[in-house]
Parts: sequence; C-alpha cells; structure tokens
Amino acid sequence: MYTVMLDLKGRSVLVVGGGTIATRRIKGFLQEGAAITVVAPTVSAEINEWEAKDQLRVKRKKVGEEDLLNVFLIVVATNDQAVNKFVKQHIKNDQLVNMASSFSDGNIQIPAQFSRGRLSLAISTDGASPLLTKRIKEDLSSNYDESYTQYTQFLYECRVLIHRLNVSKSRKHELLTEIINDQYRLSLVKQREFLQQIEKYK
Repeated sequence: MYTVMLDLKGRSVLVVGGGTIATRRIKGFLQEGAAITVVAPTVSAEINEWEAKDQLRVKRKKVGEEDLLNVFLIVVATNDQAVNKFVKQHIKNDQLVNMASSFSDGNIQIPAQFSRGRLSLAISTDGASPLLTKRIKEDLSSNYDESYTQYTQFLYECRVLIHRLNVSKSRKHELLTEIINDQYRLSLVKQREFLQQIEKYK
C-alpha cells in the first residue's frame, strides 16, 4: 500500500452501512467537505441528525448497482458478506473502495488519523492489529498536542513570506530551519520577533 492524502471537497462519497463504523467514517468526510450519500436500511442517530441538517443524503434501502455509479469513493461499513460481495462485483476499475471488514477486498485503506491544524498524521498496521494502531495514535496525539495547530499555521505563513524574499537559497533554508524549534512553538513572542526579522529583508 502506498500512502496518499485525498482532497475530498465536493467529491462524491458513498457510505454503505449506517452503524458505528459508518458514523465514524462519515464524521471525517464531513470535515473534509465531501458530498456524502449513505445507503442503509437503518442508520445511527448521528446520521439522522446530519441528514436533518442537510449535511448528507440518506437512502434507506439495500445498496443497488445504481448507487455505485459515478461515485469517487465507496466505503462499505457493514459485516454483511453478501453486501461486500455485491459491491466488489459491481464497482468500476477507476473507483476507490474501502471495505471496513476486509482490508484485502478493497483497493484502499483508511488509516487511523488526527490533525493539528496543518499537521496531519495517519497510522496503519495494514490490518495486522487495530489495537496497536489505536495505541500508537493515542501516543502521537499526546506528543503532538494542540499547540501544533497554531504553530503549523505560523510555519506556513513564514514559508510563504520567506520564499518571496530577495535573498539566496541558502539564506532561505537557514531561516526555514531556524523556526523548526520548540522555542517558536511554545512562544508567541518568539514568533512575532521572527516575523519582525523577516520584515527587515523586504
């Protein structure tokens, strides 16, 4: 498996199933601005709430071949082997498919993940141990706390400004390297001082 990141904004996403796993997947897709359709005879209370707010569409029925047409990403979040087999038989070669109950039956995996602003971390054991994946995610979540949300935004803004400076490539590299330091993550004063330093180059 090769790890990539997908921009799902406005993309069509079909979620087959309406239980706990489907709800967890949908929560992430909503944050990314995907155009979500859920197909399931019954759905969770959260999915009902999202539907009431027009955040997604729900078809309360079993999945059919017509539901799979023109869909960018399909997530099958059910333990029903008949449903899994049906989807596998009717998908197109260019569609992305994740089978929550059987990694090998789909062509993509959705790793455990979390974000801190512009920092995104994903963890997978390739189906070997979801429990180990969960433990590693918890460890990383603790190490990379909420301070990284503001810090990564600062890094982004600095990178944009530094690349516009009329200085040598080596000097730009020095400036970018300087701010990869905890003193800048932990101090807004240090961040302001650095930005003032950058202003002098203009």
